[in-house]
Amino acid sequence: MDLIENKLLGRASWKIKCQYKVFEDMKACVMSKGPISILHVNYQYIVNIGEKHLKDNPVFIHVDNKGILQEREGLFRNGSELIKQFKSGNYAFTRFQNNKKQLIENKISLDGFTDAFNDMEVQFSKLGNDRNYSF
Repeated sequence: MDLIENKLLGRASWKIKCQYKVFEDMKACVMSKGPISILHVNYQYIVNIGEKHLKDNPVFIHVDNKGILQEREGLFRNGSELIKQFKSGNYAFTRFQNNKKQLIENKISLDGFTDAFNDMEVQFSKLGNDRNYSF
């Protein structure tokens, strides 16, 4: 496979969904791959790791050989630092316990992350530009 194909496949592995809620005048986008979700709501970035967590249990993540970060139930409310690491990294390693007390560990390729993130930002910027929606 050549470099362009690899780049396109990496970008395609990240799913993006955006929505504008008229009543609340709220813009939101989420992009995800495996257990990683990045949420852009209004002016905030939140990174979520995993799902169906064991209550109050810590979730761990590190990118390549950088320091390990942890948060309760996988909700990193200030996701900007993680996003910066995702953009320059190769792999994210995650660990958490689900509500069945099973240890879940993942190695997620960050190929295509920056392209997907930039695509999400473009979609986000266009949300709510036409405020005269009728349903």
